Amino acid sequence: MYDTIIVGAGSAGCVLAARLTEDPNRNVLLVEAGGEPPINSRVPSDWVTLFNTAADWGYYTVAQEGCLGRRIFWPRGKMMGGSGSMNAMIYIRGLPSDFDGWAAKGCEGWDWESVMPDFVACEHNREYGNTPYHGTNGPLHVQNPTYVHDHERDYVEAGIAAGYKRNDDFNGADQEGFGFYQFTIRDGERHGTYSAYLKPIQDRPNLKIIRGATVMGVSFDGTRANGIRYFAQGDTHFAEGEKVVLTAGAIGTPQILMLSGVGPADHLRALDLEVVHHSAEVGGNLSDHINIPISFYTKDAVGVGAWDAEFLTKSLAEWETTGDGPRAVPWVSAGAHIRSREGIEPDLQLYGAVSPHRDYGRFMSVKPGMTLHSVLQRPNSKGRIKLRSSSPFEAPDIDPAYFSSDPTGEDLATLVRAVRIQREIANSEPLADRLDGEMQPSSDCQTEQEIETYVRGHCTTLYHAAGTCRMGTDEAAVVNSSTFQVNGVDGLYVADASLFPEMISGNTNATTIMIAERAARVI
Repeated sequence: MYDTIIVGAGSAGCVLAARLTEDPNRNVLLVEAGGEPPINSRVPSDWVTLFNTAADWGYYTVAQEGCLGRRIFWPRGKMMGGSGSMNAMIYIRGLPSDFDGWAAKGCEGWDWESVMPDFVACEHNREYGNTPYHGTNGPLHVQNPTYVHDHERDYVEAGIAAGYKRNDDFNGADQEGFGFYQFTIRDGERHGTYSAYLKPIQDRPNLKIIRGATVMGVSFDGTRANGIRYFAQGDTHFAEGEKVVLTAGAIGTPQILMLSGVGPADHLRALDLEVVHHSAEVGGNLSDHINIPISFYTKDAVGVGAWDAEFLTKSLAEWETTGDGPRAVPWVSAGAHIRSREGIEPDLQLYGAVSPHRDYGRFMSVKPGMTLHSVLQRPNSKGRIKLRSSSPFEAPDIDPAYFSSDPTGEDLATLVRAVRIQREIANSEPLADRLDGEMQPSSDCQTEQEIETYVRGHCTTLYHAAGTCRMGTDEAAVVNSSTFQVNGVDGLYVADASLFPEMISGNTNATTIMIAERAARVI
């Protein structure tokens, strides 16, 4: 019998386990589907090498009507630390209006003024210390990149030459401008919540961790959660708990809820699942940041595209010896937050990566180059997670409904403008002197229609799924925004990115950690 069972040792689950076991009288079980992160999780430059491995759920979307029928790869971490053990480690909070918007939708106490102290409390910032925007007393180590390539500096300077302002701190007073991102890296290694929160306390006597366990569902006594069923080491098991907290992420959490009988009643009955509570929005409201890359050749053999076996050996030895050098950063340091048009807040996040890659780094150009990424920050497109069957071992259907669910057409139009903006930056000095022409197929696309087709055919996820168990105070909300309890049942809680009422303007990891810290206090 456990006081609290936490399902999923991702970014949020690690925080919950650490915080809840600070009470020595609370007995906590943490269950995770994966195992220990491999060595390339620790090496910041190697994060893309985790895709399509045993440490990745390796999801794909259903065929996307708005993306020329493509099924788009959605990597998610399947290991201790979850996707926080395979992401690009960028630490960013989003805009104040994101959280004020949450409050305006009925999530009282989630406005910017209320959440900002929680962001600061999580953080140990190496560069900025204790300021109104940063803290040094939290467990999460945040720092500027220790290694910056010359072409990354040129990308930032080109953005400024193109008319955009400089920004030395995207988490400071203003998010807008060109600069360098901050990362959850410490001493040259990834420092997500597994390293920052869980590892230091994982031997606490009141914490039990079960790895390699597939959660089959939450068990109920009537409408009160009383534990979980899980499969591990070739057999099924039951763990009894007074409280169950789902921290399995925007895909896993709604999947587990529906397998447990909490979700759209008609959908559950069609799969012969017993309905514990009808909650129509479980799995709905799925939002993601859509990314469109374009690539350019470089005149010199530089960056990731020039790495050979000798370089890889030497750079890894440097990282192992000093924790520094080109392997101590994720190669997405240079970027910006900008407005695609006048009269709005920043709606695009940009990157200037010194790597000529395609398809999530799995394919490289035959010559060195740079890839300029443009990410839609506040998408109108909303989709849904559905079960394919009643089996917990079958991945759910993931339908972000990119572009097809946006009646305004603004998502696609913004990304078309983004391609033109990135070309303008590529044609600005000092970057223009470094580049040697745009790569196909984007180089062939010049008219509005051609660029639209390119965006549909080459857009990717930025790995920021959110919103599938929307919190709020209205009757349709899946989770109560004050208590974190799943509406309609007792003893069952959610504390991860699935709670987002709306997408935020930035990478989602910092906000997920903030949510988990708040949930721990309440629970």
